[in-house]
Amino acid sequence: MKLGSCRKRNWFKPAVLSALVLATNFGSTGTLRAEEKELDPIPEKDGDEIVVTATRMADSSFNVPVSIEQISQKQLQSSAPESIGEVLRDVPGVSMAGSGLWDVSPIIRGFSGNRVLVLIDGNRENNLWAGRDPLTPFLDVSQIERIEVLKGASSVLYGTDALGGVINIITKKNFPNLSEGWVFKPSAQVGYSSVDEGKFGKLSVQGGGHGFDFQIAASRRETDSYTDGDGNTVANSQFEAGNYTVQAGYMISNQHQLSFSYRRSDIDDKGIPQKENASYSHFTKFDTDAYNFSYQGCDLGFVKELQVKSWVISQERAYDGNIASTTQPMYTLKTNQIETGAVGSSMQVQFVSWNQHTLVAGIEFVHEDAESDELQIKKKTANNLTAKTITFPPVSDAIRNHFSLYAQDKYQFESGALLLAGARYDFFSSDAEAAAFKTVTYGSDGETVTKTTETESNFHETQDHAVTFNLGYLHPLSKQLHFTANFASGFRAPDIFERFSTRGGSYIILGDPDLDAEYSYNIDLGLKLKSQHFNGAVSVFYSWVKNYIDLVDTGEQLDGFDTKTYVNVDATNLYGADASIAYRLNEQLSFFANAAYVLGKNTESDDHLNDIPPLNGMLGTRWENQLNETWRYWFEFNTELYAQQNDPAPGEASTPGYVLLNLRSGIRFSENATLSLAVDNLLDKAYRSHLNEADFLYEPGINFKTTLSVGL
Repeated sequence: MKLGSCRKRNWFKPAVLSALVLATNFGSTGTLRAEEKELDPIPEKDGDEIVVTATRMADSSFNVPVSIEQISQKQLQSSAPESIGEVLRDVPGVSMAGSGLWDVSPIIRGFSGNRVLVLIDGNRENNLWAGRDPLTPFLDVSQIERIEVLKGASSVLYGTDALGGVINIITKKNFPNLSEGWVFKPSAQVGYSSVDEGKFGKLSVQGGGHGFDFQIAASRRETDSYTDGDGNTVANSQFEAGNYTVQAGYMISNQHQLSFSYRRSDIDDKGIPQKENASYSHFTKFDTDAYNFSYQGCDLGFVKELQVKSWVISQERAYDGNIASTTQPMYTLKTNQIETGAVGSSMQVQFVSWNQHTLVAGIEFVHEDAESDELQIKKKTANNLTAKTITFPPVSDAIRNHFSLYAQDKYQFESGALLLAGARYDFFSSDAEAAAFKTVTYGSDGETVTKTTETESNFHETQDHAVTFNLGYLHPLSKQLHFTANFASGFRAPDIFERFSTRGGSYIILGDPDLDAEYSYNIDLGLKLKSQHFNGAVSVFYSWVKNYIDLVDTGEQLDGFDTKTYVNVDATNLYGADASIAYRLNEQLSFFANAAYVLGKNTESDDHLNDIPPLNGMLGTRWENQLNETWRYWFEFNTELYAQQNDPAPGEASTPGYVLLNLRSGIRFSENATLSLAVDNLLDKAYRSHLNEADFLYEPGINFKTTLSVGL
C-alpha cells in the first residue's frame, strides 16, 4: 500500500475496494478517487481527472495552473503496450529518443536526457545511473495504474532534473481491509506481440483484513529481436526480464498508517542495436532492488497530513559486446559492470487550510554512489590474436549528496481564480576518486607485452546550490474555460556521469567536475476547456536555459583515442506549443486530436539543439458500446503524423516525415476479465525516427498485440 489522503475507517467496505484508485507521489499528499466509471468514451482527456504530481496535493487537472496530462488505466488497457515508451508517445509534447524498443528516454518540449525527471510512485530511482535511459523497464507496464505527465519546469516541487517536466509512474496498489475476516483475490494476465514474438505472463494475489493489506506479484516478459517495416530483423533488439513486487500496509488508526514495498527487477537480456558490425551487443544484467517505507499521519492539530518516507535503491548492470571496427581489420570484445545506489528520505507537511490558503512544505535528503569497471580486448580479425587491452572505470567511484527544502502555497480566490506560489533551495556536493585509463599493447604473437601506458584523471569535490521559484495563476473565463499562466525557474545539477566519467569506445568521453549547473527561466500560457462534449487544452511556452550542458569534441587524444567532453553552453532557448482536444458526440462515439511543436537553439551560434522532435500530432476516433449487462467493447482508430525534420542540429541528419495508422479494440467481459487487441503500424510502414540515436536503425513494422486479464 502506498499512502494517500487521510482516510477514516468507516469509509471502507470490501465491496467497493476494487473500484478505488489511490493517488500518490513523492513525499506528497494523495487522494482516493471516486468509484471508476465503466470506460470513459473520451480516450485522451477527462476533465475530472484527479492528479497529484501538479501541486503535491490532490487536485483536478482542470483546476491547476500548470500543463499536466494523465494516461489512465483504460488507455493502458486499450493500447496493450509492451513498454512505457509506447504509451507516452501519445502525450502531446512528449517524444521518445533512443534505439530500439527498450533503450529509450523521454523528451518533453525539447528537453531530453536527465532534464526530464522520471518517478516511480514519486521516488527518483530511475534518474540515478539509469537517468541515461530512465525508461528502462524496471517496472513492467502490467503493474502501472496510471501515468501523470507534468510539462514544464517543476524544480520547486521536485528539484534537479525537472527542467522539462516530470513523468510520475503510479503503480497499482491495495487498500487497508478493515473487515474482521481475510480476503484473497488472485489474478493473472498473459500477452503476445507479433513484431518480436513477444510473450508475457503475470500472476498476482492481493488481499487483507483487520486493517492489513498486501499484494504479491510476479511477471515475466521475453521478446526476440523485432522486424522493421522493410521486413528486416533488427539485430540485438531482444529483451528478457522478470519483475517481482511485494507490498504491505497497516492502518493503525484513523490518524496513523504504515506501508512497505519491495520491488525486484531482473533484466537478463536487454539488446542494444548496433550496425551490422556487431555480432552481439547487450546487457546481460540490468537489475534493480527498491525498498520503500512510508508513514502517514492525518488530522494532527494544525497539520492536516504528515508524510515521512524512506527508500533504498540499488542498481547493477553488466554489458557484453562484440563489435567489429569499420575502418580496421579488428574487432573489440567489450565488457563492463556498473553499480549504483541511493538512500533517500523525505518529510512533507500539508497544513490545515486557513483564509483560503493551503500550504505544503517539505525537506528531502538523498545520497547516491557509483562504481564501475570496463575491459576492452581488441583482436585482429585474421587470426583472433589480441592486439591491445584497455581498462578503465566508465564512471569513477563517486558519491553525490543532495539536500533540499521547499514550500508552496495555494490561494483560492472567491471568484474561483487560483494563485500558486512556491520556492525551493537545493544543495549538492559531489566527489570521486581518481580514474586510471590503462592501455596494454601486444606483439604479433598476441601474448608479449610491447607497450603499457596509464593515464590518470584526477577529480575533486564540487558543490552546487540553487534557489528556484514558481508563480502560477488560473483565471476562470467561464465555468467551462480556464486561462492559465505559470512563470517558473528550473535547476539541474550535473550528474555523476557528466562530472566523473572516463568511458570509451571509438572515442573517449571525459567528465568535467567544474561544470556549472543548468538554470532556466520558463513561461507557460494556456487555456483549458471542459464541457459536456469537449475536453481539451492548449499551451504556448518559452524556456531560456543558462549553462546548458552539451557534449563536444575536444580536438585532443588520449592514448590514441579522440576525446569528447561535457561543456557549458552560455545560453539556449526553446519555445513552442502543444494542444489536445476531445469531442464526445454521444455515449458511444468520440473524436480526439493533438499536436506539438518545439524549436531549440544555441543563442550564441544559432545552431539547432540536438534531439528536437519535428512537428507531430495525432488524429483518432473511438466507438464504445455495451453488448449486454456485463459485456462492453471498444474500437479505436488513430493516425500518428510526423513532419520532416529539415533543421537538424550539427552532426544530425535530416529525416523525412511519415504517417502511422494504429487500431485498438477489446472487450470487457466483467469487472475482472478484459481482452485487449491492438495493431500498431497497420500499413507496415518503414520509417526512421529523427530522435533515434542510430541513424541506420528503422522502427518496428506492423505489430499485432493482445493481452488477456482475469481475476477472481
